[in-house]
Amino acid sequence: MRGRPTLAFAAVLAMAMATVSAGRSAADDFGGVAQGNEVIVTAQNAAAVIADAAAVAPTARTTEYSRDALCGTAEADSSRLNADCTGYADGTPLPVCEAGEPAPPLWRRTRATPADPWTTWTLALGWTCPEAALPALTATDFRRLPIAPSPLTIQPARPQVLVNLPTIVYTDTATQAFTTVLLGYPVQVEATPTSFTWDFGDGTDPLTTTSPGHPYPDDDVAHPYTRPGTYTITLTTTYAGRYRMAGTTTWLPVTGTATTTTTSAPIEAVDAPTRLVAGDCTTHPDPDTC
Repeated sequence: MRGRPTLAFAAVLAMAMATVSAGRSAADDFGGVAQGNEVIVTAQNAAAVIADAAAVAPTARTTEYSRDALCGTAEADSSRLNADCTGYADGTPLPVCEAGEPAPPLWRRTRATPADPWTTWTLALGWTCPEAALPALTATDFRRLPIAPSPLTIQPARPQVLVNLPTIVYTDTATQAFTTVLLGYPVQVEATPTSFTWDFGDGTDPLTTTSPGHPYPDDDVAHPYTRPGTYTITLTTTYAGRYRMAGTTTWLPVTGTATTTTTSAPIEAVDAPTRLVAGDCTTHPDPDTC
């Protein structure tokens, strides 16, 4: 599905296109490529390509696109389509779409300069599914979502902790779901925590875990403060993402991650006073006497 636009137009396209493998059909690819003076238009970049061409005044254009019913007309080259223009001449079936019916073929015509006559309309892109045209959700898009910071829970659950005894921390691994719009397409996005970095605020190296931690007695993320002082604990959560067009079942991964930060209220680490207690403060850290 190739045409021969001017080199100037190929240069414009090259800025927005990703490379595709040689020999693959444009109807099956995501992205596109300008190679020499040939260009492949694909479902994913078609909207941007059409917009770039339409932004030029009609009298100055050297490339135009159309989704009109040009098949079978004298000004269109329909040789790649069957006789009644309902499919491909080589018998390639039309795509079966998850999100509605295939979009009609996209046609392109070119001219060397605005003073030259137009070529016949040629097939730039065949029938494509709406989900095939879904643009990539970038890491920047992902990070713009209102991902809620992970909750940070500390045990003992009070403003003071004891020096040299473990301060337990934990959060949760709930996946957050969003619905957004990506270049006009309704998109569902999920953000799932994958790692957790705990900074205990006392100058020790932060601790990164894949575990969200757990409450006592199953705790697995804890830190003993070795000297009295007032500290804050900061939790940085890293999220991986996936997305899909609303109404479809195929998830696509987000390339890149997002992070949130949660900071505790100040906690005071104090020396343990000497006193008699009814239980063991190591195994039962919450009583007021500990």
